[in-house]
Amino acid sequence: MSDAINIGMFGMGNVGKGVVQLLAKNKSVIEKRVGKPVEIKKAVVSDLKKDRGVDVSGILMSTDPDHILNDPDIDIVLELVGGLDVAETIILRALENGKSVVTANKALLAERGRTIFRAAHDAGGCFGFETSVGAAIPIVRTLRLGFAGDDIVKISGIMNGTSNYILSKMSQDKSGFSETLEKAQEAGLAEADPTLDIQGIDAAHKLIVLMNIAFNGVFDFSQLHTEGITNITAADIDYTGQLGYTIKHIGKVRKTEQGIEARVHPALVPRDHIMSSVNGAFNSISVFGEFMGPANLHGLGAGPGPSAVGVAGDVIEAARYILTGQQRPVSPFSIPLEEWRPIDMVPMGRIRSEFYLRFNVLDHLGVLSSISKVLAENRISVRSVIQKGVPSETEAPVDIVIITHEAMEADVQAALGQINQEPFMAGRTQLIRIEPD
Repeated sequence: MSDAINIGMFGMGNVGKGVVQLLAKNKSVIEKRVGKPVEIKKAVVSDLKKDRGVDVSGILMSTDPDHILNDPDIDIVLELVGGLDVAETIILRALENGKSVVTANKALLAERGRTIFRAAHDAGGCFGFETSVGAAIPIVRTLRLGFAGDDIVKISGIMNGTSNYILSKMSQDKSGFSETLEKAQEAGLAEADPTLDIQGIDAAHKLIVLMNIAFNGVFDFSQLHTEGITNITAADIDYTGQLGYTIKHIGKVRKTEQGIEARVHPALVPRDHIMSSVNGAFNSISVFGEFMGPANLHGLGAGPGPSAVGVAGDVIEAARYILTGQQRPVSPFSIPLEEWRPIDMVPMGRIRSEFYLRFNVLDHLGVLSSISKVLAENRISVRSVIQKGVPSETEAPVDIVIITHEAMEADVQAALGQINQEPFMAGRTQLIRIEPD
């Protein structure tokens, strides 16, 4: 056996650079905790001439994946390139070659989890993916180990720092979405192409990973109802604030009598709720178990530093496994392979919640009564109303905001389908669900 635990790293972007810096700075601390030095020996990158901004003098660099995958002295492979096809090939080949693997790739795990987790289960090495959800927030390890003895009833929370930062700034600055996104990009808190974050896809990937662990199965990412924050306006921030709510982008899954309900979308959160005070680029994930009740994990959900800490935790676990000669690691889901089963989600139309509905209408007499009539015909009860403007014969559009009692999603969508066709509508209705718990 080598005098050190040797790492081969694929990709050296922001997360990779953070890992290089952390392992160098905390070298002696990690060696004490593992029992041997843990060193990055090799790295595979796309451009050998690029300035990495960190000291890589002790790392053998290459563009050839076999530089790492076929080296018997490499104990742990770090997949930090992201994406799907290339990353999948790296992980599968590394596992086939008996190496432990650490990845931060939530998209791959969510969309191709059945293939990846089966290979990890069958392999001889460890498979770590803590950083795929929440960076340094140890939610994956907590679900797999700390909460393994309880029946998880619900998981909900803020799972994307970029969206949370944008919504927080819109609320603080009374600004619009596009303006706030541009400032976030200038500050380095949003990508040049922010699609995955602002469309909710990143949070959806993370929620699927947590669902797979918590509910002992493999969920189909394409079934998950996903919405982003691009339609949230300054008007919505203002009205919901008047009503005592804060708008947050959340992922939520819960076990119900009709099955597993899951969704990712903006939501109105009561101002006194713990999520309401989570601002900036922070994540906050709550887990509710039958015996333990509620637990909350809070911290920075992205960035080179927090992500590097999550990767390092997986590396240390794999190193300890290697050095103690364990016959096989714990299964990634902590259940036997034969128990992994596809689990369907309850269709979104069958989920019930309360709703915030903002109707932008031409300020004519009888508009509110017409809207209320359609809602009532679709079994939707009105809890409160905010109506701006004075009824008149003018064509100036005004807002009518309605908060409903709990109703079925399909009924609300059917009602809005009718209302949006009415000649008094000046634009499509804004719908945001209300999350009381």
